[in-house]
Amino acid sequence: MKRVLTNVEGLDELLGGGIPEGNIVLVSGAPGTMKTSLTYHILHTNALDRLRGLYISLEQGRASLLDHTEGLGYRHDAVSGNLSLLDLATLRKKMVGSSEQPWMDLFKLYAQGIRKSFDYRLLVLDSLDALEILAKFRDPRREMFSLIRWLRDLQCTAFLLGELPTDVSGADPRRAAFAKHKEDYLVDGILHLRLARQGDFGMQRQLRVVKMRGSRHDTGYQALVFDNGFKVTRILA
Repeated sequence: MKRVLTNVEGLDELLGGGIPEGNIVLVSGAPGTMKTSLTYHILHTNALDRLRGLYISLEQGRASLLDHTEGLGYRHDAVSGNLSLLDLATLRKKMVGSSEQPWMDLFKLYAQGIRKSFDYRLLVLDSLDALEILAKFRDPRREMFSLIRWLRDLQCTAFLLGELPTDVSGADPRRAAFAKHKEDYLVDGILHLRLARQGDFGMQRQLRVVKMRGSRHDTGYQALVFDNGFKVTRILA
């Protein structure tokens, strides 16, 4: 089975060599858990190896996203044009007559259109929550099912960012919910990021591979550390 490297020290080993190619992965967590940074890291490091990626942002502007990621050390001019950033919200404002274009149609139009001239193999959608609001989902579960089925036809490895209203670090992992509309049952993989208390005052970012089709893996939480790149390590008591 072909796999896509996350290039996160410890995570690829945990997954048995990376994420199975073509999987749709939900990356969920509360604000501040570095969902954007982690998925951008995956696209950027793969772009350095000439695997093309497309990052579609519905919330953060292109300039703001570049400022954030370059501040972490991910220089956009180093990827030789193998990573494309699409600020769909700003683009829609500039397009004549686009205000009448349904958001879901606009997203699909650009995701498919770009593929013809820029054959990307990795896709990040930031975020599902923004798309739901902008597209005014009337039946979220049904429309989420339709979206994920459409993404499968796109035949790329996709990462969908999802916000959780509260951290589930204190919940029973067997009963915790990782999505708002049961999309956790539709996707192939789930990476859950959380902030966990360390001692009286400290907080630690943690990552859990909840599921990943095509991989045998540990389902426990691991420490997620960023220091000139990401790495996943065992949680030390």
